[in-house]
Amino acid sequence: MAAARAKKDKPAPGPDDLVRESAGAYTTGDGRFRVEKSGVGWYLLDNDQANEFGQQLIHGPLPTLDAVREQIPGAREIKPLLRVRPSKTKPPTSRGAARQERPAPAPPPPPASWIDRLPGKEATDVRRLIRALEHEGVADAEELVKRHRDGATPVIAARLIERRLRALIDEQPEMDRERAQALVRRVAQVLDTDGAKVERPAPRWALVEVRDGDELPRARIRLFDQDF
Repeated sequence: MAAARAKKDKPAPGPDDLVRESAGAYTTGDGRFRVEKSGVGWYLLDNDQANEFGQQLIHGPLPTLDAVREQIPGAREIKPLLRVRPSKTKPPTSRGAARQERPAPAPPPPPASWIDRLPGKEATDVRRLIRALEHEGVADAEELVKRHRDGATPVIAARLIERRLRALIDEQPEMDRERAQALVRRVAQVLDTDGAKVERPAPRWALVEVRDGDELPRARIRLFDQDF
């Protein structure tokens, strides 16, 4: 009974404390910040502040979760840039007023992003893809989509697979994670590269990307349909 009472009286997390939501995702005790892990590090997302373009304020990437904790207090003090508003001038009341200095012209609008320069349908498809990746918890979704378009390698599919495998590792007790990581890497190697090494005429296999609109291969491999 005493142990149960002690557990019930556990103090609530402080504003800067990190509360784990799921593998690779945390929130601060006051809900102000969300922390997400990506392939390049950790990102600190401000749920209250936005940048001068009206987008969510993001800090990172940061190398470790400890570095994120050190960044939180300072991130609370950062004030976003104010959005530029057109200046209002009064009409001149006399000829002398006309000789007054003219107000400085407003700065030019920010340059169009690479998405804005795409044709309409392509820009719409890119934004849909970015939103889908953000829903998956990918912090650098826009940069990943740009790499996906500019390169020939399926970086998005690889990132999503890696996130799911890392989540399996993070679910293990801390003392078992190193062993779990080695096992997951070996399983990934079996699925990814070992299929090309099988001696013919035995069938081979490979991991392939299936994009939106593509049909799935008819000869899909399904593992463990039966117990063994």
